Amino acid sequence: MLRQNMRFGGPLTPIVKKLMIINGAVFLLQLFVSLFYPNLIEHNFGLSHDGFLNEFKLWQVFTYMFLHGGFMHIFFNLFALWMFSGDLENEWGSAAFLRYYLVSGVGAGVCIALMNYFMYVKSGVSPVTLGASGAVYAILLAYGMTWPNRQVLLYFVFPVKMKYLVIGFGLIEFFGTIGSAAGGGNISHIGHLGGLISGFLYMLYLRNKQVTPSRSPRPGFIDKVTRDMRLKKKQKEIERRIEAKKIIDSLLEKIAKYGMSSLTAEEKKDLEWARKNYFPDREETLH
Repeated sequence: MLRQNMRFGGPLTPIVKKLMIINGAVFLLQLFVSLFYPNLIEHNFGLSHDGFLNEFKLWQVFTYMFLHGGFMHIFFNLFALWMFSGDLENEWGSAAFLRYYLVSGVGAGVCIALMNYFMYVKSGVSPVTLGASGAVYAILLAYGMTWPNRQVLLYFVFPVKMKYLVIGFGLIEFFGTIGSAAGGGNISHIGHLGGLISGFLYMLYLRNKQVTPSRSPRPGFIDKVTRDMRLKKKQKEIERRIEAKKIIDSLLEKIAKYGMSSLTAEEKKDLEWARKNYFPDREETLH
């Protein structure tokens, strides 16, 4: 029996349903076309750094996420999409969710193309990357930021909070990317890591623009980070004003007794700094 805040699966919302249908239909098309023209779709619409950067097939950073390399590949991607996306779509709205999914998937694709270019530029090899994993990892990140303490069953057995699950997967993909750079592997760790990075940057961009995809914002991880940054900035401003007030009081007392000419060049600089930090909105200069 699952505890109250533990989740398994999610609602099949409109955009999630359409994405699953599109991915499934494209996979069947891949299988059919491959009977007559092996690798035709993968070569033109899968993502390779040679195709994207040298042949200018710019669409590849978009189309690759709808292609898959086998039944198990598409099954796990669609399963994860169903697990975590429905709640986000309900929370954000369909348009905002779809925008996040596509932007993160394309961002992961750019990371893949650039990383593979630097890895294989001398060898002449141009591996082809397929799959929605980058976008799915971005969804996992957004879910963990929105509900950090919600629990899921890892491997259907172990209850784990989302914030720890996201951190764990992030570390796995980070070191997996380093390992891939050292030598091979069929899993695109940089695609997974690129999805996490793209999703995080996009959510950070929305917060900095004071725009939230959520219909009813929740104090997730990104909100806490932003709030802490603002508090630290405000605290530093207060500390500067306190220091500026001390300098102004001290030097004004000296001016009152001995006149403005009694100030040294260094004290005049201190007074100007104090004026700017104590009266940041005033432009006039003390003479």
